[in-house]
Amino acid sequence: PPGHLQMGNSHGGSSRVCKLKKKEIKSLVAKTHFSVEEIKALWLHFRLISSSEKDDNLIDRVEFQKALGLKNSMFVDRMFAIFDADGDGGITFSEFLACLSGLSSKAAPEEKLQFSFKIYDMDGDNLISVQELTDMLRATADENDLVLDENALASVVASTFAEIPNNDGKITLAQYSDLLADHPMMLSQLTLNISALIAEQLQGGEIPLEDQEGAEE
Repeated sequence: PPGHLQMGNSHGGSSRVCKLKKKEIKSLVAKTHFSVEEIKALWLHFRLISSSEKDDNLIDRVEFQKALGLKNSMFVDRMFAIFDADGDGGITFSEFLACLSGLSSKAAPEEKLQFSFKIYDMDGDNLISVQELTDMLRATADENDLVLDENALASVVASTFAEIPNNDGKITLAQYSDLLADHPMMLSQLTLNISALIAEQLQGGEIPLEDQEGAEE
């Protein structure tokens, strides 16, 4: 399945000051697997990406594709749609952080399982069809420069469905979970090296908050 994701490293000339409020950070710590310092570091990284084309505090599709270094349009569209939870065409910091949290090394296997399932479930009906699996495997192969002709692709899809008893031409989340239990390497690919991004931003020491006066709540 899709894996080896990278969120491009890019140093900007912007100030190392986090503009999040303390209570916003406290709320994000409660919702994600990240600490205060990690959230501040990822906010700086988010600002670099979200201002690379248009400085609007949102990551649009072009900025997203550039940051991830992806080329296949279907693969980019799926990943962008998952990050952009409300489907408004722009990824907010909270959306960005929620997905990174689910892809981090601290995320539980169940979180990665659900993220991986969403990539294939293109129409959001909580089922993976033969066509959806075929389309995403084709896109993934293309993204990773793997040469897979239509016969080979059909063979992979057929063998995948053959492993699932009573599949009815569709794969449920529970069936997908059973499939991954037999192929754990499929999920191990779905980990972003987020610690490297955080370390990069923390090289200059602790990141100050613009709102130094704000009291903890």
